[in-house]
Amino acid sequence: MNFNKISVEVFGTSHSEQIGVKVSGFEIGESVDLVELQNFVNRRRAVNSNFSTSRIEGDEVIITEGIKDNKISGDITAIINNTNKRSSDYDKLKYIPRPSHADYSAMLKYGIEYDLRGGGEFSGRMTAPLCIAGGIAKQILIKKGITVNAYVSQVGCVKCLSYKDRVFSNDELNRVVTNKIPVFSNENEVNALLDKCRKNKDSVGGKIECVIRGVKGGIGGELFNGIEGEISRFLFAIPSVKAVEFGLGEEFSQSFASEVNDQYQIENNKVQVLSNNNGGILGGITTGEDILVSATFKPTPSIAKKQKSVNLKTMENVEIEITGRHDVCHTIRAVAPVEAVIALSLIDLGV
Repeated sequence: MNFNKISVEVFGTSHSEQIGVKVSGFEIGESVDLVELQNFVNRRRAVNSNFSTSRIEGDEVIITEGIKDNKISGDITAIINNTNKRSSDYDKLKYIPRPSHADYSAMLKYGIEYDLRGGGEFSGRMTAPLCIAGGIAKQILIKKGITVNAYVSQVGCVKCLSYKDRVFSNDELNRVVTNKIPVFSNENEVNALLDKCRKNKDSVGGKIECVIRGVKGGIGGELFNGIEGEISRFLFAIPSVKAVEFGLGEEFSQSFASEVNDQYQIENNKVQVLSNNNGGILGGITTGEDILVSATFKPTPSIAKKQKSVNLKTMENVEIEITGRHDVCHTIRAVAPVEAVIALSLIDLGV
């Protein structure tokens, strides 16, 4: 990925001894609250619930260089040890690409001997080090008055309260992530759907919305460097993100301009926007309103139902039933990673 102001390199794999991140470009001397950083990384950890994998890692953040006396002193390197691997779950899947995983495309690029246990470098596990970098970025942004708050707005067919319904206060946005399932409504319905999926050996997709507050107007808009494109390319670094929308997103395709245009008026000698359907961005340039972005996640591809695949070594058709430990809905654990990559994109844009 090409960067403007920062460089972020994630290393390791799902089943390596450790995973980590190297970040350069943060301003020297910026303070970092390491307790707050650990708390942020913990938000994406697996928990004992009906939606989460039973692979529960400690995810202790170990800063090896770049932060001294709680201040950024140079390029940052941080690691997390993998302590709860179970690689034997993947022995029988060697040479057999799991449907809808990156297995097949990775084997086309790197060869069929490529190590894809646990998803390898394409695993959602790799969002843990992303959260280290993004957690630091969030702390830097907050000092500038910029907040990045995400939550789940949909799980399968269950739609929860959305920014399309009303404007959430900062207190509401801060509180929702303390819920076991970070939704503003319909938690019981979401739980029932997750229970059904688990019993049926299936999984389900979902959608995460994010409210970015405090970014001034007039940022972005250079050719091929609009704000939507910059935020989107960072979001697509998260495995399983398949669509990104701003404001009303795909609902624009079903709308009349007279219904969704964001109109203006003068109030107290200032320009006021009467709605924010475009999500705080026009022409790739920020308007000063809340930036509203959503990311759609596909269902966790690893399911215990029988599926068709192929053995690339023997070139035979096979049927597989994936065992092991997997999320019923990884969307729920992806709220912190969404905040992390969006915060990194904003730092990279120099907001």
